[in-house]
Amino acid sequence: MTVLLSVLVVCAAAERHTPRPALLQRPESDLLAARNELPDRTYSGRASVFDVFRAMEDEGAKRMGERPLKLLAKSVAAGVCVGLGGILCSGVGGDLAGGNFWDRGAGLDRFIFGAIGYPLSITLVAVTASSAFTGNLALAGAALHAGKCSVADALYMLLITYGGCFIGTVWCGMLSAVCALPGAAASAAIAAHKLELTMVQTFARGIGGGLLISLAILLATTAVRNHGNIGDIFISAFLPISAYVASDFEHVLANFFFFAAGRFSGEGAALTLPKMAANIAASTLGNIVGAGVIGGYLLAWANGPDPWRGEKAVTMRVEEEGGA
Repeated sequence: MTVLLSVLVVCAAAERHTPRPALLQRPESDLLAARNELPDRTYSGRASVFDVFRAMEDEGAKRMGERPLKLLAKSVAAGVCVGLGGILCSGVGGDLAGGNFWDRGAGLDRFIFGAIGYPLSITLVAVTASSAFTGNLALAGAALHAGKCSVADALYMLLITYGGCFIGTVWCGMLSAVCALPGAAASAAIAAHKLELTMVQTFARGIGGGLLISLAILLATTAVRNHGNIGDIFISAFLPISAYVASDFEHVLANFFFFAAGRFSGEGAALTLPKMAANIAASTLGNIVGAGVIGGYLLAWANGPDPWRGEKAVTMRVEEEGGA
């Protein structure tokens, strides 16, 4: 409740155009392109990787221009989408007989756990145009690389979406426990397993999870830009998301759900607040590195124009080479 009230107060203040704190001030002159001057990109043929990363840069910058309360609402919706995936995967994959799915020899159980649940989440987020924190990391990283936003803008947007996703996922976790859904008890065991990891292990697994989630955003953006339907978006999300879950990587938003469901299920005695807070901190930092730095900034740099040449020059060169 305290987190909810804090996020609402911040967003309400911003909605009334209250000046941001000094740390979050936006130096307009430092931006290479103002948000209201972003190009309206259209593609006559299939969008290339270059085109897709430019679209991710544009989308990241546009999300930073969202009204705070609207951005919060979209991030709460994204948290609910993640929570619904958690309810499904914990109730099926996490409830499989024959021991814990993370034990050696339980590869089929891990595959089922990864294939059922969270691919639904990313599909729902994409189709409903919700705003998930981890996906926004990739978009913000791409936008930062292109100079289409400032660090202050990125922090401002990510803080709001982090809080909104926390609200949505925790609500779903509490719902799972209050309804005594099949996955509630399984969530307690999954959460306890996560707390067995060291901080370094959690951080490293968070990098892997963040990177695969950013790749899901890349594939889903490619599907949308190539005029794909919901089936195309689902397949694009299914491959990297099922891989991240089945591999037992870490995702802070999923952890919000499992900790809440396990804690409120009555079987989460081992889920102490200090241990959960440490896991959340490590997985958050890992996701930032995996999704924001590697999947967003570095991949956009590798597939984008050189800053000193400008986007137009490189775009013209790519078109000329493609038409040759």
